[in-house]
Amino acid sequence: MKRVTIVGPSGSGKSTLARQVGNLFHLPVFHMDQLFFDPGWVEKSKEELAELVESILESNDEWVIEGNYNRTLKSRLAHSTHLIILDYPRHLYVYRVIRRLFTSYGKVREDMAPGCPERIDLAFLKYVWNFKTKRRDKLLQTVQAHLPETCELTVFKNPTECELYFKTIQEKESNNYMG
Repeated sequence: MKRVTIVGPSGSGKSTLARQVGNLFHLPVFHMDQLFFDPGWVEKSKEELAELVESILESNDEWVIEGNYNRTLKSRLAHSTHLIILDYPRHLYVYRVIRRLFTSYGKVREDMAPGCPERIDLAFLKYVWNFKTKRRDKLLQTVQAHLPETCELTVFKNPTECELYFKTIQEKESNNYMG
C-alpha cells in the first residue's frame, strides 16, 4: 500500500485504521478533520481545503488520508492506490460516536485539529444518525464514478473483517521481513 484513502461514517474507526495502516506500511497519515478545521471549530473555505489536499498529494509520494469530505474525494481517489470503505452497521458507529463523546468530552483527540475539543453537537449527532440514509449513497456514487481502475477497492462490512484482513497482511509483511 502506497497511497491509501479511507472513508466511512463518523465513529467507524477511520482514524484508528489510518494510524494502523500508516504504522504498518511506514506512511504519513493525514486526517481530513485536521485539515478542515481551524481552532474553535472554524471551517476552512472549500478553496483552502482543496489547496491543502492538493499540496499533500503533490508533495508526498506515499500517504494515508482518512475522511470523507466529498469535495476533495475525487482528487484523492485519482492519486490513490487503495481505497478502504468502512461500511459498518449504523448501531455500531452511532454507539462509538456517543461513547467517544463521553470519553473525550472537552479534550482534543489526536486526529482532530488543534483547538477543537470534543463537544456535544446535536447537528453532528443528526449527521451521524442520517449518514446511512442520506450520505452513504452519495459517497458510493462518487467512488463508483471516480475510482481509477488501478486503485484497489476494499469494503469492510464489520470490524472483524477489517481486523482479519490486516492481521493477514501483518503476517505476510512479517514473513517477508524474516525470510
